[in-house]
Amino acid sequence: MMETLTRERDFARIFEEGKRIGIGPLRLFFYRREMGPVRVCFVGRSKKAVCRNRIRRRLREAFRVHYYPIWKDQPFDLVFVGDEGIASVEFPLLVRWMGELLGRVEQDG
Repeated sequence: MMETLTRERDFARIFEEGKRIGIGPLRLFFYRREMGPVRVCFVGRSKKAVCRNRIRRRLREAFRVHYYPIWKDQPFDLVFVGDEGIASVEFPLLVRWMGELLGRVEQDG
């Protein structure tokens, strides 16, 4: 089961000390910890709750199916932020963007 980020101080550390990368309407904030499993948060940026929830569901599913098995033991905190455009992007493109971002995290890590 994927661990999620919930503490305010964890988010503060990610946004203050972590790094940020992005592709199109998808951004990733990340922070490398010393140890522990990957912790993830998915944020949808939209005024409408239906769209926000759809963005979060799509991001969560893309990570869970394609990347969680590889990343589950990596000591990172990841925050994926999707703008409104993510809701209409084809799923394979979303998965590819996520893969490119995670590849850059491994390089910058």
